[in-house]
Amino acid sequence: MSRLPARHSLLAPGAPHLVRFVVACLLTVFAPGAVAQAIFKSVDSAGRVIYSQEPVAGAVTVEKVDVTPKVTVDRPAPTSSGQGAADAKRAETQRQNEDFRQRQQSRESQRQKAMDAVNAAERDVETAQKALEAGQETSQVGDRQGIGGVRSRPTDQYLDRVRKLEADVDAARRRLTEAQARLRDTP
Repeated sequence: MSRLPARHSLLAPGAPHLVRFVVACLLTVFAPGAVAQAIFKSVDSAGRVIYSQEPVAGAVTVEKVDVTPKVTVDRPAPTSSGQGAADAKRAETQRQNEDFRQRQQSRESQRQKAMDAVNAAERDVETAQKALEAGQETSQVGDRQGIGGVRSRPTDQYLDRVRKLEADVDAARRRLTEAQARLRDTP
């Protein structure tokens, strides 16, 4: 049977680092089980207690000791006060969630009302502008007054109507500006 030279060994200094790492991990995992196979508690004739990996010859009593590690952790049972605290915390969290949801719905409702007001104000401005454009046409009888048969000028009735329509447009624009400001200020 032939043996590999030392330079080809997995643990040799020239071996790839990954291979050495894997071998080291495997040894670490499996070595504790091989080392701690059994521990014996022996009591000699003088009453001294001796722990060793082999039973002591001439011991009065020999007992095998279980040294396997316990992985589980006992968790204490929940107490009634602990359960009450958990229930109170859960109820508080639900209350906070409900308050948040109500505040959010309220803000959304306020924002929607502000948007509706802006849309209505925009329609009012558009309507007032169309009324002004229609009112500025001098096609109605009595809108113009002749001057010397050659020229004409708008009548006072026409000028009053146009001023009122311009004031309506200005008022609609002011309402739109106010509605837009309320929308910006809405949380």
